[in-house]
Amino acid sequence: MNDVLSYLDSADILLGTLPSRKQLTGIPEAGASHTVRIRVNRTMPFEFVANLMPPFSGLWGAGVRFDFSDYDAALSGLGEARDADLHIFWMDWRIYSGSMAASDCASWLKERISRLREVTDKPIWVNNWAESGGEGECLYSDRASDRGWFRSLNAALSELAFGEPGIELIDLALLAQEDASSFYDDRNDAIAGYPFSDRTTIRIARHLGVHLLPASRNPRLKAIALDLDDTLYGGVLGEDGAAGVRLTEGHRRLQKSLLRLKQSGIMLTICSRNEAKDVEDLFEARDDFPLRLKDFSVIKADWQPKAGNLNELARQLNIDCSAMLFVDDNSVELLKAAESLPELHLLRASRDDAFETLRKLLHYPGLYQLRRDSEARNRTADIQAGASRERLRRESSDFNSYLAGLKMVVRLHVNEMAHADRLYDLSRKTNQFNLALRRLTQEEARAAFRREEHLTVTVGLRDKLADSGIVGAFVIRLKGEEAQLIETLFSCRALGRDVETLSFAHVLEMLANRGVKRLRIDARTGPRNAPSLEWLGRFADAPGEDCPLPDLRSRVAAACGNHPAQVEVAT
Repeated sequence: MNDVLSYLDSADILLGTLPSRKQLTGIPEAGASHTVRIRVNRTMPFEFVANLMPPFSGLWGAGVRFDFSDYDAALSGLGEARDADLHIFWMDWRIYSGSMAASDCASWLKERISRLREVTDKPIWVNNWAESGGEGECLYSDRASDRGWFRSLNAALSELAFGEPGIELIDLALLAQEDASSFYDDRNDAIAGYPFSDRTTIRIARHLGVHLLPASRNPRLKAIALDLDDTLYGGVLGEDGAAGVRLTEGHRRLQKSLLRLKQSGIMLTICSRNEAKDVEDLFEARDDFPLRLKDFSVIKADWQPKAGNLNELARQLNIDCSAMLFVDDNSVELLKAAESLPELHLLRASRDDAFETLRKLLHYPGLYQLRRDSEARNRTADIQAGASRERLRRESSDFNSYLAGLKMVVRLHVNEMAHADRLYDLSRKTNQFNLALRRLTQEEARAAFRREEHLTVTVGLRDKLADSGIVGAFVIRLKGEEAQLIETLFSCRALGRDVETLSFAHVLEMLANRGVKRLRIDARTGPRNAPSLEWLGRFADAPGEDCPLPDLRSRVAAACGNHPAQVEVAT
């Protein structure tokens, strides 16, 4: 339990109010479960940032190891450190502002990135530049200062990052808005050619360590379980009543941020020691709360141990506890939860300062989003519909009657490039039904829709209760009469209705129609993908072996039986 307390204490320092360098040096070294190798192609020093990243990356179990290029304004050394997990272009854009148009500068960088892409498909980060030039800038228009050039450059870099898979911005312009007055330091610039202040350096290191790096490496968290009393509001509901609990400005902003997280695809749940009726009455009475009861996918408000309720929340959401963050102001509750559910993510709310809770939430590793989630709008409604599905299942005479009562429609999309981002999301986020655990990069996800090389089928699902959106994908590499199933993915929201088997049967039919005779199925054992491996075991004797397609089709068809869902193939 000392390790958990140490983690909570470290998180309080690292994620809340910007820590000082002295505070960072006092953070206990965290044991890294893995190391991320980072290549930095640079025109200015990066070591100041690199030296401060370990405490932040250590919060989620990652070590960092850097390899630095020489200082080279032409970026001629690209292609070295090919085994790096990540490449950074760390650019002092002032070098180019006097000699190149901003658009030409961005085009030149795109050419450099294309050269690097010849040897790696790993993520690439590029920094933009803060537009403010410091004191006195208000006296000059965009055309009379460098500010306009940097603004144009930032727009071009944003367009580049938006249009090219696998490229992310280190958004210095956004970070500068948090502390514009102390962003630069002329003394550092004069001595080391490094223009940023110490506070800015810490801010950059934190952004990379808790936002960009975990988002590039790990699946995004799927759910947040929230305590109520002294967390979402001030006071105790059972003592103060619905009218007496306090919504401070900090709590209001915290709730608004949680609502935005929900809208981005994170499922919100309640795990509170309160009477369920009191909680319902609270959200009914308090129309000043940004969050409404309907925003929560599942609610557990009772006097049972929270650890058990958290486990039940995960079960109802059909996710592993490792994909959930538990936020509570009570350290004892957090410790008990950690003891029962060691993979659960924990964040200690600040009882007397909701703004500090907000700051810690906004910097928690695993919540940062790199791309819009196309399925976000479906997720909460789909989970809420799960309770109705469960009732229908209990009331049905048998499993097939239950499926028929759902009136499901399965829609198969063949090589639909518009689903490349969704395939990337499924590959990164899905744990339970992820057969190969390949964790596709954005480059690989896009390549999977090239018609001459792949058959990629994405699976949409809706029933009479909810539209689940795109819930699954099969990625198959084609080579004459042979094929290789390299990725099999289904969202946990789709499981329990045998949609994966029905879809697979139709995919095998597509392969047969293309003249495929044998199929090799990639599979790998991971910590949480047992459901997918058990599913495969129904049809294949051993992963990685060539399966005669007629035999496989026969087994899968038998497993489907008379599945009552309607199947459509998009054309």
